[in-house]
Amino acid sequence: MAGEFVPVPDWFAWQNQDCGVAIGDLSGDGTPDVVVLMVDDPEGQNAGLYRVGASLGRDGSVRGWGPWLAVPDWFGWENQGAGIAVADLSGNGVLDLVVFVVDNPAGQNQGYYRIGRDLAADGAVTGGWTPWLPVPDWYGWENQGADICLTRIEGQPTLVVLAVDNPRGPNSGQFRLAKGLNADGAVAEWTPWVAVPDWYGWENQGAGIAAADLDGDGRPELLVFAVDNPDGPNAGVYTIGWGLDGSGHALDGWSGWTKTPWRFAENQGAATALLDTGGAAPELVVCVIDAPDGPNAGYLRVLELDTDLGHAAHHGLWRILDFGTEINPVHAALLNTGDILFFAGSGNDPEHHAAQEFRTRVWHYPNPGLSAPDTPIDLFCVGQAFLPDGRLLAAGGTEHYDPFYGLPDALIFDPATLSWNAVPDMAFGRWYPSLATLPDGNIVAVSGLGADNFLSVVPELFDAATETWSPLPVPGPIPMYGHLVLLADGRLFYTGGQYGGNNGMRPSLWDPSTGAVTEVPGLTDPGSRNQAASVLLPPAQAQRVLILGGGGYDMHSPAPALADARIVDTAAAEPRYEAVRPMDHARMHLSAVLLPDRTVLATGGSGMEEMAHAAPPHGEIYSPADDAWMHTAPCRVPRLYHSIALLTPDGKVVTAGSNPARKTEELRIEIYWPPYLFAETRPVLTLTTDEAAYGGSIVVTTGGPIREASLVHPGACTHSCDNEQRLIDLEFSGPPDALTLTMPGNPALAPPGWYLVFVVDEAGTPSIGRWLRLH
Repeated sequence: MAGEFVPVPDWFAWQNQDCGVAIGDLSGDGTPDVVVLMVDDPEGQNAGLYRVGASLGRDGSVRGWGPWLAVPDWFGWENQGAGIAVADLSGNGVLDLVVFVVDNPAGQNQGYYRIGRDLAADGAVTGGWTPWLPVPDWYGWENQGADICLTRIEGQPTLVVLAVDNPRGPNSGQFRLAKGLNADGAVAEWTPWVAVPDWYGWENQGAGIAAADLDGDGRPELLVFAVDNPDGPNAGVYTIGWGLDGSGHALDGWSGWTKTPWRFAENQGAATALLDTGGAAPELVVCVIDAPDGPNAGYLRVLELDTDLGHAAHHGLWRILDFGTEINPVHAALLNTGDILFFAGSGNDPEHHAAQEFRTRVWHYPNPGLSAPDTPIDLFCVGQAFLPDGRLLAAGGTEHYDPFYGLPDALIFDPATLSWNAVPDMAFGRWYPSLATLPDGNIVAVSGLGADNFLSVVPELFDAATETWSPLPVPGPIPMYGHLVLLADGRLFYTGGQYGGNNGMRPSLWDPSTGAVTEVPGLTDPGSRNQAASVLLPPAQAQRVLILGGGGYDMHSPAPALADARIVDTAAAEPRYEAVRPMDHARMHLSAVLLPDRTVLATGGSGMEEMAHAAPPHGEIYSPADDAWMHTAPCRVPRLYHSIALLTPDGKVVTAGSNPARKTEELRIEIYWPPYLFAETRPVLTLTTDEAAYGGSIVVTTGGPIREASLVHPGACTHSCDNEQRLIDLEFSGPPDALTLTMPGNPALAPPGWYLVFVVDEAGTPSIGRWLRLH
């Protein structure tokens, strides 16, 4: 239960410039003591003072308080942030005190810290003070709160510094690590400043930071606290950054902001610490300064910490990373190296096109930092498909804006060298084309606007061995970004989903070798499948295709979306779409992602074309076995036009992008952790080889009994279209320590190339995917 705000007695300042709080066993009696810092702001020189409260209780009570003690040589007539932390930095068994302050002179601000060595139970520093040491590369001219905490990273004592920058417009909270801090104040390495994503507040009146391992994985989490100061009552809120590592990033992302009980209209500082309760999770300790008319008052409050783990086993969770894509990822693909390729070309910006500024990024998932390979042409609105060796073919692009003319160019991205390499041009320009892989590993390119802004109706075949193009018979005016699914008999199925209008075509089975087309009935509202999503349901052997949502297409007014979902059994004698349970929310611009437990995640999109306010607050997971939908946990970033979603080898889903208007680019990455990632145990899969032949077998170890094994093809998505996804069931036999997996014998069921192998245990929990090349 949360305690009340408990006053710190003898608070004497009428004006403050922040506060601090730290927790540690100073007396050695096994109970936590609390240290509180006050920055007094009288006329003239500021002063920093601290005091010790013995035996902090979970209700915020303290057995007794020591006197206020001055931090010697305090400086600054105007401070804009401060903090304290305690830890044994010298290894002598006695806690040391780290004090931090932000000076606000005329011009650039500056943060400083110093260490009081060997802290006695009453707060006295018995081992002397270090000089004040500057935090390098301070970035704010005006700050509105700051704090520090101590943790351990890579086995080293590490100081974490948080500062709130107060420029014109929204504030920004940023942190950095001082790795290898010793008792003299020396630091082995400073990491760069990292922004806390989605900072809360245009005006802040305090901030805090604390660290602890909240999920038991051996890495600390960062808890960041902020006091928002809108018109009216203030608000105290916090977010958690998960999986802090030596790069200075929270690699597992950041939770949403959680509001705390708050009763203040004006504050002049806040700070946080974490209280170890001996239970599953620590409790949050908040120190805050109330600033009413008259004397200020300092308070402590202990709150039950609310993580995002409570419902994760049922709904999963979403977290935003503290680094972004750098470009709006119009196109994305999971490479067989584990990297994620983002490319945008000019990215819906005619000025980039005119300046020949074409952009590609490679994210070395899951680590922070992106490579920026050269992009030789405008790869904006191309088609893409994987070649058998794992390289990615991109065909088409933008030659001209308004009206749009398509390029005939084709490039191949090589994951080994992180480079684009030109191959011969197509005969036709293609803007918004579709690419699909055939059983022999060759690739067909269809549709797209040509050099005259008219639809290029003649398909072309890319020969993977010779890297040349040849024409194919015309099946009809397949629409732009038509969704194409390769079937087990070698035909392609146009599902009825696409970008824009359908050109009068209905869902059709298409034989690329002859051009023969067989219409598939049953799709209601065929004119409202603009930016729908289509997937070949798992397992691919069942040959069932699901189409989800979509909307109308009107260049002059927004179009409403559908919640409709339909499935067709393409192996039936007379295939026909049949209605299944609709989504709970209408969606267009959505992405559908096959998960390794054989469910489908529908994520992103909006109930009205390119309208963020109509975006559903969460994703939905479809179970084909039960014909049932389940809500995910709430997500935070609307994903509209030019957004993507990809399954990763560890079973998460990366979502990125959104570009509903020119020069409006969404660079945040939000990752979904499905519920299966929170199972008590997860099967461990080891392969004895990374390649296999059709009809052959491989031996693997799984560490325990399994329910199913699968090949999952990596995704390559753009414009709600991913023609690459498929999950193929694998037969298996033998004991877990020598399990034999039998590969499919039909290349039309599983085209040649790289796949992720997953096994799923009897509880429905998948392993991490392992890469295998099928040929």
